[in-house]
This record gives sequence, structure tokens and C-alpha cells, in this order.
Amino acid sequence: MIHRVQRETQTHEPSVAAEAMARTHITHGLSVEPTGSEFVFEERVRGSDLLALESTRSTAVVTGVMEPGSAMMILWMKSGSGHLDDNPLKIGRPVLFRQGPQRFRWIDCTKDVLRIDRAIVEQVAAERGDWAPGPLEFRPRHVPEGPTLAAWWLMVRSVAEEVLRGPDEVPVERERELARFAAGGLLTAIPHWPVGQHEPPVVAATARFARAEAFLLDHATEQITVEDVAEAAGLSVRGVQAAFQRHHGITPTMYLRRIRLLLAREQLEAGDGRSVAEIARATGFAHLGRFAGSYRQEFGELPRQTASTAREDSRV
Repeated sequence: MIHRVQRETQTHEPSVAAEAMARTHITHGLSVEPTGSEFVFEERVRGSDLLALESTRSTAVVTGVMEPGSAMMILWMKSGSGHLDDNPLKIGRPVLFRQGPQRFRWIDCTKDVLRIDRAIVEQVAAERGDWAPGPLEFRPRHVPEGPTLAAWWLMVRSVAEEVLRGPDEVPVERERELARFAAGGLLTAIPHWPVGQHEPPVVAATARFARAEAFLLDHATEQITVEDVAEAAGLSVRGVQAAFQRHHGITPTMYLRRIRLLLAREQLEAGDGRSVAEIARATGFAHLGRFAGSYRQEFGELPRQTASTAREDSRV
């Protein structure tokens, strides 16, 4: 069995906040400077050495140098502003920390971090890319968009559900399986290749499942079938079904539908003036009624409710 640690910190003292951050991460030269009269710091960490999630909110300018250590660290800002090595971060977009030390600057921000054991990521990459396990290089400062970004959020939702709400004690193999699932989401989101090789023109995808997944994401808003995915990957339909069940825990048809739903939600939240029907068609849904039903099942509200909230928010 493996124990999932849970640690929560809430404080109005910058020194306590700095101590909490130093427990969570390898940091150097850490500085916490409140930006207002009342300083607030909240941190929640839950997980194991194989896989962990962290959420942080602070009303301060936090600067220093951070190292990921033996983990792959992926950050996404939810509010406020942030920089890594002077490069600004986009709200709601995952960014991978490089392996070595990296300067950071957070200002009045809320952010989440996912940590995945580096050896597990390298092993999964080797299986997906059909190469020997070893250190990886990632495309610098790559920001996923579109179906690839939707695939990332689909993975995060599933991992967060189990890590944050699951039991404190879990079998090691189950935690390793979940970490492998998270690694697959990372590798789908960010182009990568073995250290020492030249960057490939596309994400390394010589293994058949990786080809199947890449084809599905590249054509996610088109009217494709499982047969199309199988032909692109050089697999049988049954082989594609089994591969998606093994890697994602759902059928390729369900995976495609959930990717499309996340794409639709992002576009509805953008509030760009298009109708629900236009967005449904743009994200691959031919039947508006079925789209609305699937959307409500996935997100707990109808598409028009999401669009209405986005319009109200834009007026504020």
C-alpha cells in the first residue's frame, strides 16, 4: 500500500507561507511580499511521491528559484499573473517546468500544480514512442490548444477526482497506474523526444496507440469513426477499442465525445457571440438535442446556461 499525504496551510503570515512553500517544493531565494493590507496564503497538497496535486492562493508577490527534483511539474494559473524565466503565463494553460532550476514570479495568483514521478513519465513515453526509456526533452514553453488542451483537462479531471476524493491508503500498483494515466495526458499535451535526438516535426508517435490518439485529436471536430482511427493507426477496430480502454479507461467514442464537450465548453465560456447551435456544429456535434443532453450530463448544466453566465461575466 502507499499513503497519500494531505497537507493544508492557511495563514496571514508571510514567513509561515514561505515555510509551507519550502516544504512543498525545492526552492532557493524565496521571497514573499504582500501586495495589500491583508495578506492571505492558502495551500492544499494531496498525493504521493508518484502523483500529487497542489492548489495555492496568495495575495503577494512571490519570487525565487524552483526545481522539480525527481518529478515532472506542470503548472496552470487560474487567476492573477505569473512568469517563468520572465516568460508570462497564460491563464488556464498548462506549462511544464524544465528539469533544472527555474526562476518564477507569482503576483496575487491562484494556481494548481500536478507532479508526476519522472521515471514513470519516461517509461510511458518510451512505450508510446517505441524507443528505449531515458531522459526526455520537451518543446520549450509549448502551450497546448484546441483538442490537445481538451485532452489535458480530461486527464486532470479524472486524476483530481481520484487523488482529492480517493482513500488515504491505496495499492501501489493502483497509484502507479494513475500516475501512468497522468503521464499519458502530459505526453499528449506537450511535444517530446529522447534527449540527444533532433526535435521531430510532430509529437513522437511511432507506436500504434499514440498514432491512434493523435489522429483522433487532429480530427476531433470532424465526422470520424472508430474505423477511421483504426486505419490511421494500423490497428483493428477491436485493437483500437482495447487500447483506449487500457490507456483512458473508456472507449474511443466516449473519449472523442468528452473531448468535443470540453472544446464546446471552452468556446461557450469565451462568449464570442456565436449561438449554442453554431458552437455545437463547430465542435463536431451534428444533433443539437443530443449535444445538450450530453453536455448537461458532463457539466451539470445546459449549454445555454454556460453561455448566459459568460455573457453576464463579460458585462461586469
